[in-house]
Amino acid sequence: MATFTTTINLSPEDVRILKSEGYSLYGFKSVTASGDGSPAVWFNLPAERILGSVKITWQDEFEAYNSLTSVTPNIRIDAINSVQADLGHLITIDKGSGNLNVSTDGFDGAISFINLDSHRFTVGVSQTVNGKPGIICAFPILGSGSSRIITPLPKIALIFSTEQIEVGTIVTKAMSSGAYINLKNVNSRTLNYNVNDGWSGDGGPWLKNFNAFTDLKKLLIENASREELALSEKFV
Repeated sequence: MATFTTTINLSPEDVRILKSEGYSLYGFKSVTASGDGSPAVWFNLPAERILGSVKITWQDEFEAYNSLTSVTPNIRIDAINSVQADLGHLITIDKGSGNLNVSTDGFDGAISFINLDSHRFTVGVSQTVNGKPGIICAFPILGSGSSRIITPLPKIALIFSTEQIEVGTIVTKAMSSGAYINLKNVNSRTLNYNVNDGWSGDGGPWLKNFNAFTDLKKLLIENASREELALSEKFV
């Protein structure tokens, strides 16, 4: 199981300012999928835990969930069922109960969903970060054989903000400026944050800065239809 880390370095003065003004660090995770999905707050590091060196650690350890909560901005997703899932697994929503069953009939590198119930649900993936699973995305899925295929990507977004937002809440607009970090082909990144100058790294293309009010759906949800039609047709 792969482990990834991102380390953020801050000066003592920046730490003092962030703590005194009540800033928290929010994290988001990117995925590839089709359909009108949204990112959710993956983790929230409160002001009292902001130090001169902040280390975020996550693993390729996943859960799949379904929910009756609609995919609506500023609403927290409450899962009604969740199961451990690996890449390549297929999650079947059972007809009549809405329960989840796991098989290895999915697509490589992705977590796939098929809804055999006649009820519409919200589905998505959680990924372990700092030792706890956190919801990273939410997608609507219709009933009667509809499908979703979600591929977690090695990309994260970080935002310092004074807003108070619960983990698992749908957020579609950046609360403040942030950093979009690509960890493709590496397991760690180190970057710096300054309250006036923002985020910086080693000058490589792996770090992209974005502004407040950036559309996080466009930033974090990379669209790809994959094999959803073929998956649905298997269960007709």
